[in-house]
Amino acid sequence: MENWMFFLQKYQEILIKGAVILIGLIAMLLLIGILRQIKKLNKGFRNITENIQAYFDVILREEEEEEEKLASAQVHSERNEEKKESLDKEHKKMEDEKLVNAVLQEYFS
Repeated sequence: MENWMFFLQKYQEILIKGAVILIGLIAMLLLIGILRQIKKLNKGFRNITENIQAYFDVILREEEEEEEKLASAQVHSERNEEKKESLDKEHKKMEDEKLVNAVLQEYFS
């Protein structure tokens, strides 16, 4: 026991420096492990962000396609309405002409 106490007293400064260095190395190893975990998390978050962006791109593309379909359908319906209106006008005009012809025939006969 005396030898042990003598050894500790004689090499106290060296042992303290060694303990500080050992604690520093342990802390550095822990920090390296933590940095690796942060790097993995960062990579995972990046992948998640890319997947979310790709999902939103698909949704936006589908919405644009639907809007284009709706716009083309509206154009077609407007054209059909215009054609129907012009056909209705022509039909009414023909009926009016028939009526005028019938009145003229009745008047001159």
